[in-house]
Amino acid sequence: MVKKITVAVFCMGLTALAFAQDENRARPRLGILPFSGNADGGIAATLLSSRPEILEAFTVVPIPGDAAGTLITERLFRMGSFVDSDIVAGIGNMIGADYVIAGHLRRMGNSNIVIATLIEVGTLRLVAGYHRRYRTVWELRGHIPSMAKALVVPMSGPPPGGRVPSLAVAPLTIPAIIPESPSPRNARNDDLDTLATILAIEIANSGEYAVLPRGSVMLAAFREWETRVTDERLVAVDRLLDFLIGILEFPDEPPGNFEELAAVTEVGRAAGADFVLSLETRALAATNMFVARILDTETGDPVAGIQREYRGLADGVNLMAEIAMQLDDDPEAAWRIDALNRHRRRANLFANPTRFWSLGVSVGSALNDPWLIGTVQGTLAPLPFSFLRLGFDVGFLSGLEQAGDRAGYFSTYPFAHLAFFLPFEILPIPISGGWYLGAGGGLMTARYDFRGLAVSESGFLADFTTGFIISNIIDISYTMRTDFSSFGSRVSAGFTHRFRLRER
Repeated sequence: MVKKITVAVFCMGLTALAFAQDENRARPRLGILPFSGNADGGIAATLLSSRPEILEAFTVVPIPGDAAGTLITERLFRMGSFVDSDIVAGIGNMIGADYVIAGHLRRMGNSNIVIATLIEVGTLRLVAGYHRRYRTVWELRGHIPSMAKALVVPMSGPPPGGRVPSLAVAPLTIPAIIPESPSPRNARNDDLDTLATILAIEIANSGEYAVLPRGSVMLAAFREWETRVTDERLVAVDRLLDFLIGILEFPDEPPGNFEELAAVTEVGRAAGADFVLSLETRALAATNMFVARILDTETGDPVAGIQREYRGLADGVNLMAEIAMQLDDDPEAAWRIDALNRHRRRANLFANPTRFWSLGVSVGSALNDPWLIGTVQGTLAPLPFSFLRLGFDVGFLSGLEQAGDRAGYFSTYPFAHLAFFLPFEILPIPISGGWYLGAGGGLMTARYDFRGLAVSESGFLADFTTGFIISNIIDISYTMRTDFSSFGSRVSAGFTHRFRLRER
């Protein structure tokens, strides 16, 4: 009998092991590259690789720490802020991954921006992307959960019905063909590459095109095309003739020229795309003009085009989502842009996990007078990692008694606390909520009634409080109250509603 049980247990173990291996084989292999830009990039990649959303969708492939790892770092440095799917796919083949997440961090005015992309190695396609602004590394950690969800969502959804057209993204580092064409002297190449990557992310996330940001292949094709244009005088004559016969006239389209369009379609064909996204910036008096066109690769005909002005990089980043909507030629684009701007204003306050906005009620005790405390409170969080709590306590029940008669008791205590808030989302804790620690004070007014005799007292008290928000529902706290001549305590537990807004 023991032998049969042993054999059965052994077979069950083999079956479970085989099932686990099959499950691992079914999940695609993912390489997460250290984010380039600054020292926080390694932290972002490490935190992302441990997120449950990533681990459930992929088998994470470790990045080697030997000479191959050094080569990977060098290639990432070459890529800069423009996501080059040729470079990323080459790294993916090197480590044996089906997908690769590449990211970049960079300074943007008085804040920073994080950009992350998911590249499919076999097709060189930008599957999904994510970008958010942040100020500190702690705020960056707070964006990791939403980043993981955004990059995994396309993998968990149903496969698209039918083939979507492919769109190559021409990097803005391609120089202009015509020497006299204006160039954005006041805009850095890093800024332009950042804008090009974010626009590619917005278009990829819309699902209208299979985006191919093949920068290396397109630059090589451009150089080959440029070598064929050697006689500047012939180019000038051709340009004059083209102008006379009206080839350069593109009514209702953003400004451009024939040679630039020819170069863009040339590199689009080299990237193997149905369409190519032509990007251009022009320096104006106090602003920059961003021009985006989608061209048919074979004919060079413009399919869609838009031009918008922006002042700085931060303004340009916000503009890319609007440009992506307008390039889709959606009749509801104006309405969607208005909705997006409204969402941005709300998300700035309510989508960030480091900001705790709430309203709640709780029940507690001072373990003395009053023995029962009911509380209504709310928190305001205009700044990350902190909140202002405003509340109102009502106390009942006194412990004073004489000859079997208990004194009546009633108290009110409006209070305000300023607290530091550490969200669980930025820690390796699989629940939402957070821990807080703060201080403040309020005005205590109490009334005792004993055998017809009423006694009132009031005074200001200082509070020192700490507590936990569990799953954004349960609030458990401890508060020490003092008038600096005596000390009291309050413990409470209750329900809270956290006002949250999903990031898009």
